Amino acid sequence: MNGKGEPKGEPVRAVERAFAVMESFSLDEPRLTLVEISEKISLPMSTTLRMLTTLVTMGALKRYDDRTYSLGDRIYLLGAVARAHYKPSLIIQPHMQRLRDEAGEAVSLYGIEGEDRVCYEHVPSLLTMRCVVRVGDRFQLWAGASGKLLLAYAPEEVVTRELKKLIPITSATIVDKDKFLAELSDIRARDYAISHGEREDGIISIAVPILGQNGEAVYALSLAGPALRFTEERAIAIVPEVQKICVEMANQLFGRS
Repeated sequence: MNGKGEPKGEPVRAVERAFAVMESFSLDEPRLTLVEISEKISLPMSTTLRMLTTLVTMGALKRYDDRTYSLGDRIYLLGAVARAHYKPSLIIQPHMQRLRDEAGEAVSLYGIEGEDRVCYEHVPSLLTMRCVVRVGDRFQLWAGASGKLLLAYAPEEVVTRELKKLIPITSATIVDKDKFLAELSDIRARDYAISHGEREDGIISIAVPILGQNGEAVYALSLAGPALRFTEERAIAIVPEVQKICVEMANQLFGRS
């Protein structure tokens, strides 16, 4: 307890472990076995089983007849409540839809979570040939316009960590460390990033930062489409409009005048 009789802000291990269990599920792995969960959270199966049993009882997890588990209905309902009051979504979604309607291409919002860039919001293109991304999808930080942009504004230790991961995903992926660092410098200078098929062949994407109060890129707002339609000329032409929108959104999100 502190001097005011309030508990110290120390993490509670049981809560941390419960979150670790729930975060072990993903869009690509929505159902897991006891063994898989135990391995993901690095805890003995006996401990993991007790946690799973409690979470099932609370409705946070669901257990199936084949002895697999998934997130439960209670988490779904809580997610609906959180999404309805999630300030970035309320502010950013209308701008994203307007950009999609003007450009015709998919618009996505990314941020850094752990060692990944994560899609927080996505407005799909209405055209037949389009980029498909799901909210919650995770991608590398070192490939693609949004990843490079987030890294360009990230702390030095984060950049150093990611430089060790550079491997070719496509023939256009930047894997030379010096060239990659030069690219990050150029991104900061021009305040946007562009990718020519660095993560997926035939796709051009641009990304612009939504800056926090300390000048960090809290989010990256991205437009992406097939290079046959969303050419470099078209992509760069829309950058000033996206930059203007990102400043407006940053002011709304972070209270800058």
